[in-house]
Order: sequence, then C-alpha cells, then structure tokens
Amino acid sequence: MFVLTIYSLTIVLALLAVVVGGSVTIWLLGRHDKGTSAFALGIVTVVITWWSASHLGTLLTSTLRWQLLFTQLSYVGVVFAPVSWLVFVLRYVDRNEWLSPHRIALVSVVPVVTLVLVFTARSHSLFYTTYAMEPVAGHPVLRVGTGPWYLVNIVYSYTVLVIGVGLLLSSALSLNRLYRRQAIVLVLLTVLPWLVSGTYLLGIRPIPWVDPTPFAFVAMSVPFAVLIVRTDLRVYLPVAHERVFRTLDDPILIVGPTQEIVDANAAAQEVFADGDRIEGTPVAEVLPEDLVDEDRLGLPFAEPVEYTMAHGGRQRQYLARRRVVDPERNPEVQGSVLTLTDITVQKEQQRALEEKTATLETRTDQLEGKNQQLERLAHVVSHDLSTPLSTAEKVLSLLRADLDDPDPEVEQTLDDLTAVHDRLREFADHLPRLARESIDVETTVECDLERVARAAWKTVETDDLELVVTSSQTLQGDKQRLQQAFENLFRNSVQHGSASGREVPIEASDREATTADGATMVRVGTFDAGIFVEDDGSGIDPAQRETVFEYGMSTADSSGVGLAIVRTVVEAHGWEINLTESETGGARFEIQTEKRPG
Repeated sequence: MFVLTIYSLTIVLALLAVVVGGSVTIWLLGRHDKGTSAFALGIVTVVITWWSASHLGTLLTSTLRWQLLFTQLSYVGVVFAPVSWLVFVLRYVDRNEWLSPHRIALVSVVPVVTLVLVFTARSHSLFYTTYAMEPVAGHPVLRVGTGPWYLVNIVYSYTVLVIGVGLLLSSALSLNRLYRRQAIVLVLLTVLPWLVSGTYLLGIRPIPWVDPTPFAFVAMSVPFAVLIVRTDLRVYLPVAHERVFRTLDDPILIVGPTQEIVDANAAAQEVFADGDRIEGTPVAEVLPEDLVDEDRLGLPFAEPVEYTMAHGGRQRQYLARRRVVDPERNPEVQGSVLTLTDITVQKEQQRALEEKTATLETRTDQLEGKNQQLERLAHVVSHDLSTPLSTAEKVLSLLRADLDDPDPEVEQTLDDLTAVHDRLREFADHLPRLARESIDVETTVECDLERVARAAWKTVETDDLELVVTSSQTLQGDKQRLQQAFENLFRNSVQHGSASGREVPIEASDREATTADGATMVRVGTFDAGIFVEDDGSGIDPAQRETVFEYGMSTADSSGVGLAIVRTVVEAHGWEINLTESETGGARFEIQTEKRPG
C-alpha cells in the first residue's frame, strides 16, 4: 500500500513537472524575441519538458516494449539539454558570434550520434549491452547494461555543462556586483539539477524507478525564469552592457523601482562619486538636490531638462533625460534610465555663433545704412548736377540762336558740346538707380527667361530691331531687376543698328532671323552654364571688353552707366557676366547662372 502511494505520488509529480515546464516554455517563447536570452531559456525548457514527459511515459507503462520506447524518446531531452543550455549561456554573455549554424551543428554531432545509437540499440551493444524488465518494490523497471558510448555521452554532456558554467563565472567576475550576484545565482540554479543527475548516475536512487533529473530541471526553471524577467535580462545583455554602456562618455544611471542606483557607467561614477562605485546607493545620496524630489528621481519622463553642475574645476552644462526601462511593465515596478549629455561645448559654440550672428547683423545694418547714405548722396549729386547742366544747356541754346550761320568747325564744336551735355544728363538720371542696384538681392522668385525678356523688350525703343528667343528656362531671381538688366542690354544693342522691329516666336529658334533689308536682330537664349543676349551689330572692340562694364565706359554715345547697372544686377544675384563675340560678329553677353566646378 505504501509503495502504491509513492508510485501514485511520483506520477502526480511527473505530471506536474510537465505542466509547469510547458507553462514556463509558453511564457518565455511567447513573450520574448528570438534574439534575447529569455527566448533561449525557453528552448531549454522545451527540451526539459520533453524529457519530463517521456519519463512520465516510462512511469505509466509496464512492458519492455513501451518502457524502452519512452526511454529512447527521453534521450532527445537528455542529449540536447546540455546543448540548449550552452546556447542560452552564449546568448546571455553576448557571445553571439559563437552561435553560427555550423558551430551549433558541430556541437550537436555527439548528441545526434547518441540518438542514432539509442534508437538502434537492439542491433548493437554500443549504447546498451543488455535490457530487461525487473520488478523493484513491486513495480516493473527497465534495467539496462551500458556500453562504451553511454560513457562518452555522459562525459560529453558534463563537459558542455562545465563550459557553460565557466562562461557564466567568467562574466560574473567582469561585471559589477549586481550582475555578479545575478550570474552566481544562475550558476547555482544550473548546477543543482546536474548534481541531482550525477547522484542518480552514481546509483544513489531513493525511488528506484524515478530519474529525478528532469523534475529537478523543471523545478529550477521557475526561479530561473522569474530571475530573468524580474531583473530584466531580456532588456540588458550583460557583456554588451560592459562593452558599450561602460565606454560611453556621457554619465548614465539606471535607477530601480526602489529608487536605488542599479548600475552606473564610469562617467557617472566619475561625475557623481569621484570614481567610487555607487550601485545599490539611494539616488538621494548621489544626485544633486535639483535632480531629486522627496528622495525620488525628480525629472519628468522623456522631457529633457538643462542642468548645470560643477565638474573638473569648471561649470559644465548637461541635458538630463529620464526614460522608462520597460514601458510594458507595471508602473509601480518600472525602472528609469537617467542620461546626462554633456552639452558644454555645444553651448559654447552656440554662444560664439550668436555673437558672430549679432556682429554680422550689426555689420549688415551698417552696410544698409551706408547704402542708404550712398543712395541719398547719389540723389544729391544728381540734383546738384541738374542745375548747372540746365544753365549750360540754356547758354548753348542762346549761343546757337546768336549764330545765324556758324562756321562748320564751330557747328561741330557746338554739336560735341551738346553730346557732352546729353551724356551728363543721362549720367545724372542714372546715378541714383546705379547706387540703388548695388544692394544685394534678398528674396528671389521663379522667373521665366522668355517672359522677362519680352517684357523688357516692350519698354525699350527698339526702332526696327528684331527679337529672337531661341530657348527659355526658369531662373531664381528678382524679376523687376532682371527685367531692368535686359532693358539695358537691349538699349546697348539698339545703339548698333535697327531693323524690322518684329518679334520672332521661340519655334523659330533654329532658322536665320534676318530680313530682306539686312536689319539687325537680338537673340536671347540659354547655354550649358546660363543665358545669353547677343546681336548681329558691329560688335565691341576686344580691347574694350575688359572695361565695358566699368562706370563711365561707353560702347557708343551713352553715359556709360547702363552696362555698369547690368553688372551690379547680375552680381547681386551671385552670377557672373562676360562679353564675347556672337557668330555674326556682334556683341554677345553671357550670364553664368550656375557655379563652375572647382
């Protein structure tokens, strides 16, 4: 009766182990990503649960056939438990480079060979030399004689176990005290089931028909999983933490729900504790009062706050930001990550930039003032020139009236003097506009080349001159000032000839736009680097092309101001203008609107 009760109890415990193991497996695999150590632990619990379920099958059967079958099935868990455990450890200590498929396959060679030998045990004696049913305390139990590969499997399994434990201990020695405690607890939870397995293999069996190893693994998997979730192993990878977190220059603190500092990198230890370790210390004892509110971290979540603190013998500015470690967790047990980004250099650069900007604004205001003074001076000069010019023109008119039939040389002198007066008058009229056009362009809009050119053409007295627009494009510029530049270029062409006076549409760009009476024309179009205006007049002397845009230089009987205005308008847009010769020998003005490489 007592034996029956123990047997029934072992059945219940085995069934409970399967249920618990399956629940832990579903919990770990269902809630965690594949790349986390928690997911890798879920794979371990899958293997252990399979082992427990197969062992339950041996407890529920009494024939040789079924006992042997469930024993063989249990070896799927037996041989892959060490391998899955090693994969978990490698994931935990962030040795992902060791988890390549070919390396896992290499580690699995012995377990796979073991499975083949187990399932073919009837045909050889490498794993089992004998197997038979034997009653033990009234319960039939499978008794087997072990072959040489049985020992190989045990040695291999414990070797893999020792390697995993060694990796855990190695990481524990290199981590801070909180992670060190965590790693040591994981080692203990791992070693205990394997010690149970070792006593079973040595023949120490309080219940002869029960292998307690899978049940011990399941029992340890529960605190194992709780430790992972409660200590956020799924959030922090310890060795990655050492390689990255520890080397960051900005101070970083991890604060637990109890308002104690869970971890701190070297920069934080240097800033807040002169290099001493501060893990496990309440935040109120470490952080300045400005960052603490009633012994709790006083910063709002996610919202950055600028903070100034003395460090290294000088005041440094930081951008403090508090983040939640895991938003999915209960707010009452959420931890915080406090980062202090040193923005001292950026602030100094910002202040320097603001000072430069203020200086530039002052200089701009001064330049604008000077431009205004220049424009006012130009108006004054223009006004002051008008009075003596008017007097001179009147005197010249009276002189002509007194001379009824002047000598040809005198008449030529009077004509020359009239021309000088006209040029001075034109210069006086243009002087205010020339001063105004020296101010840079501030705002630009899209301007169509053809529309600007035709609008300028309509405002100029072109006589019989003919306009040809060969091509068009969109320009970014001041439409009014661009039109003024075209007007002056067209006036320059008028002084070199006149002709039919009709406009030729853009479709006529490829044909010769000349008339029967040999009239001149003006062509407007584009080239690879900008736009051009050219005529088929007599052209400009090459010796004058370098100075034609200078103030006072004229290509005909004009004030010499028009092309100077064209240059100021072009340069105000950031462009360049050059004078060359057209294919017909006339003047060709090329405005380069695109920056040349180099």
